[in-house]
Amino acid sequence: MTGFWTLLGPDFAGKSTLLRQLRDERACQVVSYDDWCVAERFPAIRRLRREWVLDVYPRVGQEYSPAAAVAMLRPIVRHLHDQVARAEDDVPVVVDSYYYKLLVKCRLLGLVHERTFAEWRALPQPEGVIYLDLPPEVAWARAQWGSRLNAFEHYGPVPGWEGFAELQSRMRPAIMEEIAGLPLVVLDARAGQRTVAAEAGRVLASTVVAP
Repeated sequence: MTGFWTLLGPDFAGKSTLLRQLRDERACQVVSYDDWCVAERFPAIRRLRREWVLDVYPRVGQEYSPAAAVAMLRPIVRHLHDQVARAEDDVPVVVDSYYYKLLVKCRLLGLVHERTFAEWRALPQPEGVIYLDLPPEVAWARAQWGSRLNAFEHYGPVPGWEGFAELQSRMRPAIMEEIAGLPLVVLDARAGQRTVAAEAGRVLASTVVAP
């Protein structure tokens, strides 16, 4: 399995924008479960992600148990692992969030299934992490003051500043705990798209890709 980096950050930090730019500049190979990256190649992953956000998570505790909801994320995490395993060896690979953000959000939102979490933590670890740092108030503005939020991005049944800010603020230390011991580069997501992409590109260019 080739070496890879993981890109992390709060919601609306600009991870997808950065990954698109790095891909277009041929600075890296991108592995993600977002629609723009998965496209038509993996329709099952696209549908599973969409239905999980729109149908499964909002009905946890009703039609779905927390254990069942977490179990439905396992194919998505496995898909990321499989795509890294298939990546070419001569270009750095960047995985969007890997399992870290899913695991942290599930724990913070009360979806706990330790057997699945242990399985995820046993997966190959990245060579390092690039973390896009962004204050909750800036992320809130990027989310158009809540109008772009989905149910997995805030506490409470209705999108609101307090529920959004609380979840985003709790995510950062929880993510840092999960990635403790890994090489970490923190970038200010407010610095502008070109600046952030240039800094991330320098990090990846200095990486020796594993054979």
